[in-house]
Order: sequence, then C-alpha cells, then structure tokens
Amino acid sequence: MHRNKIRIFCYDCKKRITINHKEEKANELLKNHLNRNSYRILEDEKCISKKTACNLVNTVTEDLIDSNDLTKLLCPQNYCGILLIDGKYIPVKEVGTEKEPGFVPRSAKRRGKTKKGLVTVVCIDYLTHDIQIYGVSLSENSFDMRNIFLELKAINYPLKVVVCDETMGQIAEIAKEVFPDVIIQICCTHYGKTIERTFIAGNAKRTYCSLQKQLNFLDESFFISTHHFDRAKAMRLTNQMADLEFQYGYLWEVQELFHELFWRVQDEKGLSEWEDYFNERIALMNLKNYPYAKRIKDRYLDYYEKREWIIASILHPELDIPRTTNLIEGWNSTTMELRISSIRGFKKEKYARNYINAIILKYRFHTFRDCRGKFKILNGKSPLKIAKPFNFLGFDSENTDWIPFCRKIKKQVPK
Repeated sequence: MHRNKIRIFCYDCKKRITINHKEEKANELLKNHLNRNSYRILEDEKCISKKTACNLVNTVTEDLIDSNDLTKLLCPQNYCGILLIDGKYIPVKEVGTEKEPGFVPRSAKRRGKTKKGLVTVVCIDYLTHDIQIYGVSLSENSFDMRNIFLELKAINYPLKVVVCDETMGQIAEIAKEVFPDVIIQICCTHYGKTIERTFIAGNAKRTYCSLQKQLNFLDESFFISTHHFDRAKAMRLTNQMADLEFQYGYLWEVQELFHELFWRVQDEKGLSEWEDYFNERIALMNLKNYPYAKRIKDRYLDYYEKREWIIASILHPELDIPRTTNLIEGWNSTTMELRISSIRGFKKEKYARNYINAIILKYRFHTFRDCRGKFKILNGKSPLKIAKPFNFLGFDSENTDWIPFCRKIKKQVPK
C-alpha cells in the first residue's frame, strides 16, 4: 500500500492493478451529496468536517468529463429532433466580470438582493429525455444561445422543433439562423401566464367568484318579500358583480378564448372555427370607451404576430409536438432546484460550473422508474441508454459506476 493506493500484480496476465481507496471515498462522497445529503449530514455520517467534504466534492466534480464532450464521444443515434429549452438561475457569489459579446447586463431590480449568478440553459430531447447539450452563461443572451445551437449542429442533432417559453429572448430567431427549417412552438402555459400578467384581471375574477358563491348561498330566500336583509344583501352583491363584469368582462372573455385554443382545439378545422369566433367576438366588443381596450388590442395583434409559433402543434400534428415545456420545468424543479436550494449558491463560478455539470451527468446515467403515459416504456432505462450511443466506450449501465467512468474518460479527451 502506498498513499492510500493498493498495487496488485497479476502473474497470469502480467498486468498491474491499482486500487485508490481515497479516490473511491471521494466518489462515494459526491454520489451521496448529489443524492441530496447535505454537508452537515455527510459530516455526521463520514466523520469529516463540512469544509473537507466540500473540498472533496469540488475536486471530484472538476475531474469529471464535460457532459457536452461526452455526447460528442458517445454519438447517440436515437434523438427525435424535438428540443425543449429553458434556463435556470444559479446564485454565485463571485462571477467573472469580463463582458462577452452579446452580454446583457443583469437587472439588479429583477433579482432583488441576489444580483450575481449564472444561468444554466438546458436542452432536453423530448422522446429520450436526454440532455445532449447545455450551456452556462451570465444571462440568456444571443451570443451564448447561438453557441448552443452551433454545438447541436456540430453533433448532427436532427433538430425539427424547438419548444420554449416566450421569455427566452431571441431564441427563435437564433434557432432559425442555425437551423433554417426549424419549427418553433411557444409554451402555451407560459403564454397564458403572460396574458394573466398583462391583463391583471385575476384578482377581480376571484372576487367575482367569491361574490357569486355568497349569492348562491342565499338560495332563493331574497325572493321572499319579508326577508329584507337577504334582499338587501342580494342587491349589494349583484351590483358589485355587475360593476366587476363591466370593468373586466372583456378581459375574462379573451382569457377564456385563449384557454380554449391552448387545451381544446386539436386540428386545423377546429382552429379555423376558433379564429372565426375569436375575430367575431373582438369585433363585437365596444372598446371605444373601455378602460382596458389597449390590453385587448395588443394581445390580439401579438397573437397574429406569433401565430405560427403558438399553434405549431396544431399545424404539424404528425410531429406530435408538446404544447408546454412541462418536461424541462419538472427537471428544473425536481433535479436542479432541489439540489441547488439546499446549497444556497456557490462561492466561485468554477465550482458552480463543475457542480452543474455533475448534476447533468448524474441525470443522464440514472434509471427512470416513475414515467407514465406514453413515456412508460422508458422505465428501467437511463436517458443515455435510450439515446442509443454509437460508441459505448466500455460503459455498462448495470455494472459500471458513472463517476469513475466519467473521470477516466476525461483523461482520454484531448485538451
């Protein structure tokens, strides 16, 4: 034994084998930490200080191969070409101060007290659930987004559709530059929330429903002439409801029309009927003296400006395009956010980038166990296995540990 290493010589095959116990312990420490065991728990279980555990985790994450490089080495062959893209903010205390081309300064007001951090932009293939390419940048800017699409082109990703939320900036234009024939689908859930934010009619709707319940509770007692209190209350409730309906009625109607488009219209015939009715209702609205007429007009024009992006799933039924980014939103909340929230951010940008890469690698090698619906067939397989790599590089998903494998492969990648 020499420096926590056991060296064994095999007289049959004439090969030397080295077992590094210190490295194995560090790998196990990272695995436990990625499984949501905090440094405090590791301190109690492993009898080491939190600082030592943190240093070991940072050392191992630095030795792991970059997930994007792993994709280039494995050459997966089973991607469907439907890509979901979303960004996730990661708090970092010390980030690079040098400005890059296309950098958009972060708003201090938007982030409140947390002004520094990184944005992780993840690309998930819809049918395999694999993260073939990701990017970490100071913001969701055009320069870094273009690099992500260039990376996708470099690995020969068969991009057909991009599904993203409306707040991802100029992602559609950038995707069109690199992949001219790509189809864009805006997340209907995010677009609906944008309508709610611009209309600012949600609280009024809830108040209206509350008043309706109070009126229904009175039943028909206010029709009885001797029930003066119920009659007075019914009149007061009715007047309040009428006032709310006069102010917000058109806004509520437009929101309900878009809700019908997002979740009930299934084919082009239904779309044509919906648009005819939508145009008719807008034309019949008396918006001349309506206080919120501009909100309705702006939303009407915005729909027809982004029409092809909003209804892409209806126009191309053969591609089975998802209407939401729920898959990647679920990954952000269950995988990224739960792990990062307990850490409460990183001290240095280097540590953040390495740890994000480790989280993505762990996800790509883990086995699905709770997929439902049309994704039930993915259970028992990892995202990488579903993607069917052309080169396995000696990895066995059942018997090989992913951390030593990724550390070993990194040494083979030319710098």
